[in-house]
Amino acid sequence: MRALLILLAGLLIGALVAFSAANSLHQRNAWPRGVMNTLQHHLGELRRLQRSNDCAAARSAVHFRRLAETAADIAPSHPDQPPDFAEQARRFVETSGRHAAEAPVDCRALDQALQQTGEACQACHRDYR
Repeated sequence: MRALLILLAGLLIGALVAFSAANSLHQRNAWPRGVMNTLQHHLGELRRLQRSNDCAAARSAVHFRRLAETAADIAPSHPDQPPDFAEQARRFVETSGRHAAEAPVDCRALDQALQQTGEACQACHRDYR
């Protein structure tokens, strides 16, 4: 009986230590995940505007501006990546910034802007995901 209690106590302590270590490792990657989730949200909102044919420049410019602002955090949030990673992140910032400055005025222009932005995303994801 005593051996069983010691075994159960050891399993409980081991589980708590493993949970604590996993939680610490998970929190270490919070900033990069947050940056990517924010980018994904604004890109999703642009696609939603596109699907609903709500292609007003004022609406899309807000999301393109947030994409450009958040994309500026890609390279700093991934410090261990090679220099080419920062270059691709810079290209994404430029692409989304260009579309924020010159917001697409109709759905056709929004389609083209989303295609260019999506290609900039996928270029990096293809190489570094």
